[in-house]
Amino acid sequence: MIAILTIIFALILLFLGSYLLSHRNKQFMYFDPTQQPGLKTMMTFWGAEFLLVAIVCVAVAITGNEVWTIIILTIGSFSGTFMLMTMTRFLYKK
Repeated sequence: MIAILTIIFALILLFLGSYLLSHRNKQFMYFDPTQQPGLKTMMTFWGAEFLLVAIVCVAVAITGNEVWTIIILTIGSFSGTFMLMTMTRFLYKK
C-alpha cells in the first residue's frame, strides 16, 4: 500500500517539475519569468530537483525499503515547502 502512495507522490512531483520546467519562458499564474531572471533560475532549479526526487521516489517504491521511503518522502515534502517559500519573494516584484 505504501508503495502505491509513494508512486502517486512521485507522479505529483513529476507533474510539478515538468510544469516548472515547461513554463520557464512564458508567463504563468501571477509570475513572469521573462521579466525576472532570478525567477527563471529558481524554476529551473526546483523543476530539475522535483524530477530527480520523483525518479528516486519511484526507485525507492520498487525496492520497498521503508527507511528510504520515509527519507525520500520527507525530502519531497520539504522541497515543495522550500520551493513555495522561495517563490514568494517574487510576488510583488515587477
